[in-house]
Amino acid sequence: MFNQIFDIIYPNKCEIVKTPNGYVYPIYKNGSGSINEYALEQKYKILFNEQIKRAQLIHVILRDSESRFLSGINTYVYNTYRDNENLDLATVLFFAENYLFLNRHYSPQLSWLLNLSRYLDNNTKLKLLGMESLSMFTPMNIRPIEGEVLTDEDVTRIRPKLIPYVELDNILLELIGQELTFKEILSYIKMKNSNAYSKLKCTVLD
Repeated sequence: MFNQIFDIIYPNKCEIVKTPNGYVYPIYKNGSGSINEYALEQKYKILFNEQIKRAQLIHVILRDSESRFLSGINTYVYNTYRDNENLDLATVLFFAENYLFLNRHYSPQLSWLLNLSRYLDNNTKLKLLGMESLSMFTPMNIRPIEGEVLTDEDVTRIRPKLIPYVELDNILLELIGQELTFKEILSYIKMKNSNAYSKLKCTVLD
């Protein structure tokens, strides 16, 4: 199940960027565009999939959970509506609301770490950072050119559905500043929210 779901959400190669300040894992809506564009300009080395096991420390930039979800949903709706003339906006919004995790623009930050974990050495440490640390890896601040599709009414309707995902990502935010293995991160999640951990365990760990 894990591989099937993640092949849908993350069809491309998993990758980390080697910068002068260390490896960084670009996550959508967390400055990934700025990191990737600067890496291309500077010709930074990119490690893909199994190559990632070479890294002993990877920086991960995290963003406020709710603002990221809403920004990601807006991006998904805007792009999908723009690129599919046969779909109306109400239909696109319906899928965005009812399948809140099946697009990587707004899939939980935890799911990005789960995807990364497939290629980590067991001893690799993940250093969790806030958005203010983005400047360690790029001077750029690229923002997508898109309109604000979500209305205040849409946000009010969607917000309650975000709660389970936001709660999980908020646990990650508590770990900002720490260097932990993926297993240690999961142990912290188990301590903070055993129900969420049980669902993860059934899907991923067994």
